[in-house]
Formats: sequence, C-alpha cells, structure tokens
Amino acid sequence: MKINEKNDLTNGKILHRLLYLAVPILGSQTLQMLYNLTDMFWLGRLGSKEVAATGAVGLYLWMSVAFMLLCSIGASIGVSQAFGANDINKAKSYTHTSLFLCLVFGLLYTTIMLLFRYQLISFFNFKERDVEKFAEDYLAIVSITITLTYLSATIGAVFTASGNSRTPFLCNLVGTSLNMILDPIFIFPLRLGVLGAAYATIIGQIVAFSMFIVFLKINKKRPFEKIKLFAVPKWNDIVWIIKKTLPIGAESFLFTFLVMATTRREAFFGADAIALSRIGSQIESLTWLVGGAFGTALVSFIGQNYGAKKWNRISETFKIASLVMFFYGAFVTFVLAVLGKYLFGLFLPDPVLIERSVLYLRIIAICQIPICLEAVSSNSFRGLGNTLPPAIINTICNILRVPFVYILSMEIFGFGLTGIWVGITISACLKSIWSYTWYLITERKRINTQNI
Repeated sequence: MKINEKNDLTNGKILHRLLYLAVPILGSQTLQMLYNLTDMFWLGRLGSKEVAATGAVGLYLWMSVAFMLLCSIGASIGVSQAFGANDINKAKSYTHTSLFLCLVFGLLYTTIMLLFRYQLISFFNFKERDVEKFAEDYLAIVSITITLTYLSATIGAVFTASGNSRTPFLCNLVGTSLNMILDPIFIFPLRLGVLGAAYATIIGQIVAFSMFIVFLKINKKRPFEKIKLFAVPKWNDIVWIIKKTLPIGAESFLFTFLVMATTRREAFFGADAIALSRIGSQIESLTWLVGGAFGTALVSFIGQNYGAKKWNRISETFKIASLVMFFYGAFVTFVLAVLGKYLFGLFLPDPVLIERSVLYLRIIAICQIPICLEAVSSNSFRGLGNTLPPAIINTICNILRVPFVYILSMEIFGFGLTGIWVGITISACLKSIWSYTWYLITERKRINTQNI
C-alpha cells in the first residue's frame, strides 16, 4: 500500500499542505479546549471549590500525558518518517509497538491513580476538607478511562502521521460533543455535581475510542489496508521509540510535577487562588490551541520530508510556520490583555475574582508570542527525530520556574500571589527564546555543512 497522494506532505505548496493537515488538528484542539471550558463553565456555577478540586485532579491527568507522549509522539515520528520513505511495513510496525506501549503505560498509571488517590490529593494540602473530598471522588472516576485515552491519542497520531488529520477530528468531535451535552445534565438535573462532570467525561472518552477503533479497521482513508490492533511488538522498535520519546515524556512529567508544586504554593492563598489560575490557564489555552495544532502538524510534516530527504522544504516550512505563529501570538496577547476579564466572567461570575483576573491575564499575555514560536522550534526538532534539545531546554527552564515562583511570592517582596504569575511568565519567556535560538543555530550549521 502506497501513501495516498492527498496525504503526501512531501510535495505541493507548503502553506496549503500545512494548513490542510493542521486545521483538523486545530479542530480537535478546539474541542479539547471546549471540553475543559465546559467543565469550568458549569462547575463554576456551583462555586470556586468545585473548580479548584477538578483543577487539581486535572494536573494528575496532565501528568499522565507524559506517558501518553511516549506512545503518540513515538508513533508520530516513526510512522511519518516511514511514510516519507514509502516504507509502509515499517510504519505498521511502529504502530503495533506504540499501541502495545499504550496498554502497558495506561494500565500502570490507572492502577497507581486508583490505589493512591487519597495520598495524591493530600499533596496539595487543601485548607478546605470539602475541596479535598470533591477531588478524591473525581479522581477515582476519571482514572478509569486513561488507557482508552492513550490508545485514542496514539491511533489519532498514526492517522495524522499518514497525512490524514480529519478522521481523528471526527472522532474527537463526537466524543467531546457528547461530553458537553451530558455535563450540565449530570451536574444539575441529576444533581451529581463534580461526579456528574466525571461521568460525562468517561462516557465521551469511551465513545471516541470506539470510533477510533472502527475507523482504523474500516475507514477508506485509514493508514493501512490491514492491521492487527494488538500485535506482538518488535524489541528494536520498542528501543527506538523509547529512545526518541523518553526525553519528551520525562520533560512533560517533570513539567507537570513542577506545575503541581506551584499549585501547592497557590493553595497557600486559598481555593479562590487556584480557581483563578485554573480558569485563567484555560483562557490562555487559546495559545496552545493553535500552537499545539501547528506543532502536531509540524512533527508529521517535517517527519515525512525528513524521510524523503527534502531539506529545503523543511527549512521553508519552518519559516512559514514561524511567521504564522508570530501573528497568532500577537492576536492572543491582545485578547488576554484587553478582553480577558470578560472571558473569565463567563466561567466564574464572581465580581471580585473577575477584577483580580485582569492583572493575571495581562502578566501572562507577555509571553504568548514567545510560546507560539517555541511550539514551532520544539516540534521542528521532533519532526527531525531530534527530541533531546527541546527536552533539555524545557527541563531546565521548568525547574527554574519553581524557585522563581516561591521567591517572588514571598512576603519579603510584597508580590504575594502576583509573584507566582510573574515567575511563571519569566520561565516561559526564557524557555521559548532559548528553544527558538537553538533551532536557528542548528539549522544554520546544517546549511553550512551542506554547502561545504
């Protein structure tokens, strides 16, 4: 089976092909954001305690992404490069291995979450016991479908790596829409509160996973004519995937853990402080919404061109993506700085917190353009199979975030909660500038080597 001409990313106009791949991914990212905002919207009607509880659990779910990335990014890099080299058997082998790793990591993480949920929630040291209880109950339910989430993300990555990002969008559309419909029904008429949000989440995830399985087997635009869902993986492929993705997974895991450390510091200022930052971060997700979509597209786009050895096309793709993301980052900066408080008020209609959100949103607006450019450079590295530079940069800068946050929020400086936001912004800018500069230096060295 040869790669479909429509899904071939090694030919045609770059911006057109990149948008063709990125727009459905953007749709999926938008759905994910809407899913998060839906929970925040409805739970915000109950109060800041419910928002704080689910926000804390969300960090553990975010931490689970580290293990999911070992599978999905491994599939994305391996399958895209194999398709670029027109080696379909190798692409299929990487798919089998990634799905196997999904099962192993997903079941392991679920077991840990269920067995140690009380200890995990106690980490945040909530001052309010009811917030702690909400979080424990929510965690117990949403943990059930973590493995299915891993499998869905990896199958979606295989579709995208083959040049088809529309099928994953359709699956995510149905699952997320169902969750959004069920959320208010379970939370209010059925009076399940936080538990209702959890039930709606797992139902949506189960339906989305079922669609991924069906489409992988029978869809006309599926990556392979025939594939076994759970075949015995090759040891060499396991080693290759782990080697390529371990820096990404380790960096993601550490980042989430460090965010949890800063959240623990926020908890010192009360549940309102956590609710404020969690809703604010969802508004800020306007950046990673497009940044993540372009980033995912770049991994597959550059991966196929790397497999085909089209170096000039890779360089041109980086320039075009940088230009697009720069202007988008400027747009988000404006939205956060000028319109942010109106968006915040939609999810938590508390006049006091709305006014407090203005300063927070204006501080984080400063780093939106750098973050967008970092998405371009980091994922360009990953498309080339060079995952170490972004992992090194992200790890160092994320570690620095914690002392920045704790020092600037100390009473001696007088910043308080504001110091946490300033520390986060400083570390984000540092990480973004370093990553983009490193890629430019690497690209220049490659061009000079080729010209010799």
